[in-house]
Amino acid sequence: MLKNSLTAGVARIDITPPLGFRMAGAMRRTEGATGIESPLLATALVLADDLLKIVIISCDLIGLDPPLANEIRDQIGKRLSISSSNVVLGCTHTHNGPCTSRGNIGGVHDIGGEAWEIEALDVYIGNLVSQLVDLATTADQERQPARASGGEGTARVSINREEIDSKGKTFVGQNPDGLTDHSVPVLRVDDLEGRPIAVITGYACHPVSMGYETYEFTPDFPGVVRRVVERVTGATCLYLTGAAGNQASLSFLQSDWGEMERMGGQIGAAAVQEFYRIDTRPHKIVREEGKSLSDVAHYTKEFSTGSTHQNFSIETRQVTVPLQQLPDLETAADQFNQVQKRVVELTAQGAPKAVIYPQMLVERWAKGVLEKVEAGITEENLTFEIQGIRLDDFVLLTMPGEPFVEIGLEAKENSSAKVTMFAGYCNGIQAYWPSPKTINVGGMAVESAVKTYNNSAPPVAETAEIIVNDFSRLSDALVS
Repeated sequence: MLKNSLTAGVARIDITPPLGFRMAGAMRRTEGATGIESPLLATALVLADDLLKIVIISCDLIGLDPPLANEIRDQIGKRLSISSSNVVLGCTHTHNGPCTSRGNIGGVHDIGGEAWEIEALDVYIGNLVSQLVDLATTADQERQPARASGGEGTARVSINREEIDSKGKTFVGQNPDGLTDHSVPVLRVDDLEGRPIAVITGYACHPVSMGYETYEFTPDFPGVVRRVVERVTGATCLYLTGAAGNQASLSFLQSDWGEMERMGGQIGAAAVQEFYRIDTRPHKIVREEGKSLSDVAHYTKEFSTGSTHQNFSIETRQVTVPLQQLPDLETAADQFNQVQKRVVELTAQGAPKAVIYPQMLVERWAKGVLEKVEAGITEENLTFEIQGIRLDDFVLLTMPGEPFVEIGLEAKENSSAKVTMFAGYCNGIQAYWPSPKTINVGGMAVESAVKTYNNSAPPVAETAEIIVNDFSRLSDALVS
C-alpha cells in the first residue's frame, strides 16, 4: 500500500419502518403509511488516510432532531475512535418517511400522537441509532485503497418556490425569476485500478415531487437518482440534498409516480455524465507521431502509480443566528388566547384531524412563546455546527436545517476549490434559513415554519449573511 494511502469503504442498510407509521412533511396526512414504493435506505461512506477519518451518511428521512443527530454522531465517533465532528449525518429530506425529528415539524412526538404511535416510533428510532452506528462500522471495515476526484454537471429541474402575487402575498409555488442552483456535484471514488467504489451527488431541490395524496413510503426523486447512477456506473451512490429551502422541482406535489421518475432521472443522468468525465487515476497525455496513408498524431494516457491524494482535511465552526425579538406580554397572551379558542371551537365542531392538528401545533407554539415572555425572555438564538471537508479538488460544505439557495450559492462562490458541494439537512434539522427578502416580505419559511419548528420567532434579516461569512472563514481555513 502507498504511504498515507487514501482508503474508502461503503455500506448500505434498509431503514424502512413498518406500515402504519405516520409520515412526516404534510400535516394534512394524519393516517399511517399503507405501502412502500421503494425502500428507505441509509448509505455510509468512510474515507480515511493515516491522519484523518471521515464518515458520510445519507438517510432517506425528512431529518433528525438535533439531540438525536448528536446522539448518533457521538456513538459513531466513539465506535470508530474519531471526533463526532468528523461525522456527516445527512438526510435526503423525503416527506414520505417516518417522523424522525421529534418535537417539531408536526410529527408523532409533536402533535396528536397516540400512545401506541409514540411507543412504536421510539422503538424504531432506538433501532435506527444502533443500525447507523453498525452501518458506519461496516463501511469502515470495508475500506480499501482508493482515489477520488470531483466534477459538476447540470440538471434543470428545480425552480424557486417563493411565488409572490400582485398583492405581495407569498405562496409556496413557482417563481421563474427567482434564484436557483442547477448544479449536480459529483465526487467519484474508485479503487486504485479505476474501478468505482462510491459516488456522492446531490441537488438543491426539495424532494417533494410526490404530493399529499401519497401514502407510500418513498425516498422520492433522490431514490431515482441513486437507481440511475448505480445501474449505469456500478458505484454505490450517496445523495445529499443541497440548499433547498426555497427550491421545488418542476414537478412538485404530484400524484403521478412518473413525474418523480422524470425529475430524478434527469438529475441522475447528469451525475452519470459527469461521473464518466472524471478519471481518478494519475496520468499524463503522451503524443506520438506515426504514419499510415496519412500522418497521424496519436494521443494516449500514460498512467502512473503516484500518491492517492495530496490534501485531505476537515474544518468545523459554530454558527449563532439570532432570532427576532419576542412580542410584549399583552401581545403574546392575546396570540395564545385566540388560537386556544380556535382549537376549542374546532374540537367542539368535530373537525377532522387534518384541520385540528395544524391549529394544535400553533397553540403549542403560542403557549411556548407566552411562557418565555412571562419568564422575561426577550429574544433567543440558534447555534449549530457547520463542516467543510476537502479532498484535493473537491470540497463538501454541510449545515443543519433548511438553507435557502442564496446561502448555498454564496458559500460555494467563496470557496476556491475546483468543485464545491453544498449540503443542508445534515446533523439535525431545526429551522429554515431564509434570504433577507423572504424575511422582509414573509411567507411559509418565516411564518408557518417558525411554528412547525417551534422556534420562538423568525431569524433576523442578517441570517444569510451570518451563515455565509462563517462558511467563508471555514473555506479559508480548509485551504490555508
